Amino acid sequence: MNQTIYIFSDGELKKRGNTLCFITKENKKFIPIENIREIFVLGEVTLNKRLFEFLTEKKIIIHFFNYYGYYIGSYYPREHLNSGY
Repeated sequence: MNQTIYIFSDGELKKRGNTLCFITKENKKFIPIENIREIFVLGEVTLNKRLFEFLTEKKIIIHFFNYYGYYIGSYYPREHLNSGY
């Protein structure tokens, strides 16, 4: 089962062990990575390089939208054999 995760809140998305952790002022939520196919970010979210490395390893796409919901861009992990066979 491939899930799509939507993040509407402001916070920080981090890699914690072999899972994702979304930290807000109010709480901390762990998101299992096994079934995630893509993430849509609509809130003001802080990310770091370590997270992008993890998303690349797991082949997860992340899409970004501005305050008004307009599409800004996406991060697509590199292909495994991007230089050909």
